[in-house]
Amino acid sequence: MTVPRLALRGLTKRYPNGLLANDGIDLTLARGEIHALVGENGAGKSTLIRMLYGLEQPSAGAILLDGEPVRFDAPGAAIRAGIGLVPQHVQLVPSFSVARNVVLGAEPQRWGWLRHGAATRAVHALARRYGLAADPDALVSTLSLGAQQRVEILKALYRGADLLLLDEPGAVLAPDESSALFAALRALADAGMSVLLITHKIADVLDVADRYTVLRGGRVVASGRSCDAAAAGLAAHIVGRPLAPAARPVPRARGEVLLRARGLVQATGAAECLAGVDLDVAAGEILGVAGVDGNGQSLLARALARMPGVVLVTEDRLHDGVAPTLSIAENAVASTYRAAPLSRHGVLDLDAIDAATRAMIDDFGVAATGPQQAIGALSGGNMQKIVLARALAAHPRVLVACQPTRGVDIGAARFLRARLVALRDAGAAIVLVSGDLDEILELSDRIAVMFRGAIAGHFRGPGLGARALAGYMTGARRQPQASARLDAPFVDAGEAA
Repeated sequence: MTVPRLALRGLTKRYPNGLLANDGIDLTLARGEIHALVGENGAGKSTLIRMLYGLEQPSAGAILLDGEPVRFDAPGAAIRAGIGLVPQHVQLVPSFSVARNVVLGAEPQRWGWLRHGAATRAVHALARRYGLAADPDALVSTLSLGAQQRVEILKALYRGADLLLLDEPGAVLAPDESSALFAALRALADAGMSVLLITHKIADVLDVADRYTVLRGGRVVASGRSCDAAAAGLAAHIVGRPLAPAARPVPRARGEVLLRARGLVQATGAAECLAGVDLDVAAGEILGVAGVDGNGQSLLARALARMPGVVLVTEDRLHDGVAPTLSIAENAVASTYRAAPLSRHGVLDLDAIDAATRAMIDDFGVAATGPQQAIGALSGGNMQKIVLARALAAHPRVLVACQPTRGVDIGAARFLRARLVALRDAGAAIVLVSGDLDEILELSDRIAVMFRGAIAGHFRGPGLGARALAGYMTGARRQPQASARLDAPFVDAGEAA
C-alpha cells in the first residue's frame, strides 16, 4: 500500500480548562488528493489544523508524515516539513506590497538587501503558474479580501509547500474566484500536492474534494468518498439531524422608504470605487447587492453605514467587527451598554450584562465557555453569531449586513438568515451585501448587481436564478441607466429567466 502523505492516529486535544476540542481523530491524506474537512462551528476543525501547523500541541495521538511520526513545536518546523497554511483570516502587512508579503521571512537577498526585482518576478511567475491573479506591486491595503486571500495562498506556495492546509478559503471569495481557486487546487493535486480543505460548503465537498471527513463535537462522525456522498446526507451528519429545505421569504408589501442614497461617488486610488450609485430601501424589504468581489460593494456598505440610524454588520469581523482580546460580554454590549438595563445613571450593571450575554449565547447557539471567554478564542462562525446578535440587539430600523454568514456552517447560516428575514418582516429595511449568490437569491426582494462601482442591473428577487446575474456581474451585460431606486425599472423578465 502507498504510504499517505499525512496520517492522524487518535489525535486528541484537551485544554487546561477541560475543553475536549479533538477526541481521537483518525484521518489520512494521500499525495495528489483533496480531502475536505467539514463540520459545524466549534466542531474542532481549526484546532486540528493548528496542531498540524505547530500552533498547538496534541494531548494524545500521533501525526505521521510519509509514515514517520512528527511533532512540530512551532510553525517553522511545519513549513520546513512542506506544510503550508492559508488561514481563514488574512495575516498580511497592509503597508507592504503583494510581493513583499509573499516573500516576507524568505526574501531573495544580495549582500543583505532585498532584491525587489527578483521578488516581483517570483511572485508574478507563481501567480501565472497557479492561476491566482495578483499584482506583485500592489499595496495589500488597497486589495479586497478576496485578493488578500490569494496572496496568502501564494505565500504558502512560495515556501515550497506540498501539503496545503486551507481554512475556509472560499469564505472570502466570490463564486468565480472560488471556481478559479478550486481549479488551481485541482491542478496542484494532479501534480502530486496534498490538500486538506476546511470548508462549510457542501458544494465544495461534492464538487472539489476526492474524500471527506465530518467532525461533530470534536469526533469523526462520517467519512468517505465524495462521489458516493449526497448533499442531504452530509448536512445531516454535520448538524446531527436532517435539515428541512430552506424556505424563501414570503413577499410582503413595502412600507415607507427608510434609506435613500443618490449619486454616491468615492475614489480610493485603487481599483474599487463608487461611480454614482442610486438606491432606495423601504421598510419590510431586503435589497440584495451582488457582484464579483472588489466592484464597490464593500465601499457601498461603509458609505451607507455612515448615515444616521444605520447599523452595520461588517464583512471583516476579526479586524472591524470585534475586539479580539476583550470578552464575549464586552463585545456583545459594545453598542448598547449605555442604555438600561445594562447601565443606570452611567454605571454599568455587570449582572445585567452577564445575563444579556448568556441569553445571546443561548439564543444564537454560540459554542463558548461563557460570557467572560475572550471572543478571539471563538471559531469564526461563532464570532459571527455574536456580531449579528449584537446588531439585532440594537433593534435597527435600517441594517446593512455585509457578508453576514461568511465562514458559518450550514445550520448556523440557516439560523442567521432566518433572523434577517424576521427583522425584515418586523418592518426593518435591510441591505444585504453578500458574495454567496445562493444567499442573495434566497433572501432578497430586489437585487442590484454592481460592476466597477456602478449598478449594472436591477432585478426582482423572487424566482430569479443565478444564471440571470452572471453576465451583469462580469460586465458582459449592462442595463441602461441602471439604479436601485424603488421607481427604477427591472431587467426584462425574459433576459432574467
